[in-house]
Amino acid sequence: MRHPPPRPAILAACAACLFGFTAGAQSPVAAATADAARADHARDFDFLRGHWYVRNRRLPKQLQGSTAWKISTGTLIGMPLLEGMGNYDELRSDETGAMGVSVRFYDRQSAQWNDYWVAQRDGLLQPPVRGRFVDGVGRFDGEDRLDGKPILVRQLWTGAGTATPRWEQAFSGDGGRTWETNWVMDFSRAPMRAPADGADAASGSR
Repeated sequence: MRHPPPRPAILAACAACLFGFTAGAQSPVAAATADAARADHARDFDFLRGHWYVRNRRLPKQLQGSTAWKISTGTLIGMPLLEGMGNYDELRSDETGAMGVSVRFYDRQSAQWNDYWVAQRDGLLQPPVRGRFVDGVGRFDGEDRLDGKPILVRQLWTGAGTATPRWEQAFSGDGGRTWETNWVMDFSRAPMRAPADGADAASGSR
């Protein structure tokens, strides 16, 4: 939820051919500004480090018009990799244990993140979503398959840097014309509880 990015040397060569870059075409100030922008994005996920309590709202039947949401609680632990150029987190359910692991790496050339997911149920590395944070909102897009059919995937992070960040995922089966949210995670440093029955709740997608 794609293909690994080209090697930096290949990207640089392509840029030179397409845009006619020459030595000294970029001023030192512009170069420093660009480097600073990349460095800033490389810290996009610093807020996710440490121990979090999570409230999950999941739509088990996806792109089927269902409104039967599964609500549960769990925990997430986030850790940095490569001195902040990467990170991973493990998501666990209070009911069923391990759910999966996210692993992210920052692509310096595109100033974007590649975000990979591995679910406990099958152990398969899913295609990544790619993106970055702009004005406090992280948007990550990719492609996947659902029941053998191609779909688009969109993931959004909001509230980064606050005490209650949120992540949500939506799928589109019609090329992006319509979207259905199927998973929402609300984070807190304090414990959260599921509904009294601990099970399903009816709700529309966001």
